[in-house]
Amino acid sequence: MQARRANCRRPGFTLIELLIAILVIAILMGLLLVGFSHAIRLAKRAAAGQDVASLRVAVEQFHSDFNMLPPLVKDGFPGTLDTSGPIRTAGKRLVPNVYSVGDAQELDFLRGESNGDPRYRFSVYSLSYYVMGALGKEVDGVEGPGARAPKADGTFDVMTNREYKPLYDPKTGGLETVDAKQGRIELRDQQGQAYRYYRWSPGRTNGSGSQKGVLNIPALVAASKDQGELGDAKYAIVAAGADGFFGDIGVESYAGQPSDQVESSSLIGSKLGKSFQSDADAEAAARADNVVEVGR
Repeated sequence: MQARRANCRRPGFTLIELLIAILVIAILMGLLLVGFSHAIRLAKRAAAGQDVASLRVAVEQFHSDFNMLPPLVKDGFPGTLDTSGPIRTAGKRLVPNVYSVGDAQELDFLRGESNGDPRYRFSVYSLSYYVMGALGKEVDGVEGPGARAPKADGTFDVMTNREYKPLYDPKTGGLETVDAKQGRIELRDQQGQAYRYYRWSPGRTNGSGSQKGVLNIPALVAASKDQGELGDAKYAIVAAGADGFFGDIGVESYAGQPSDQVESSSLIGSKLGKSFQSDADAEAAARADNVVEVGR
């Protein structure tokens, strides 16, 4: 009878076996989630890379058509020489407010050698103005996307019939109007961050023998490229990448632009799921995700 009872015991899992099985499943799920998250980030970075490369082609097309690069618009950031904004009044017309190498103070700023913050040698409006033709007829001479032929001073020749259509077709992201009246129209990526268009002027020889020191390349651009690529570069297009941070400064030029935030170490850490010992470490981590294209 005892043997019979022993043979009739019902098979099953012990509590320890169940806990081990749950633990294994949890580990596998965690690995899958990490892998899936990594795959998403890689896909977003690849998409950003394609977009930025296409933007560089558009800028080169602009240069070929008009024998000039898109001017650098004065966005109005507080760290710059002119905080009045990207549009100014010239007589009875509204025109883009752009930097001029003919102005000694502005040239020094583009060289990174003036009192302005050299990190702000970029514009979030230049690409929307000159590549997309996003301004209204009262500024660029064309109603809707597209513009009249640009002039060397950054204005549009409203007296000519020569027009051009947008030179870039965004596959992700697109134009975002923050304030049309003030000309705050941005070309943004799929993360909602505006692409940055960098322009600079070569600096004077400083005697250090460093090519980078002589050229005064913006630090954010120089961090992603070697000196061989930057030797004769004249501009750069930068996307923030999948994490949405550039890794230097938050663009907080004016109120009412919710997509821009101060890039503090705590904010970067919360987005990346990491903690950092210093702002420099956080900036380096965010900067590693940037997508940078330089052109000549």
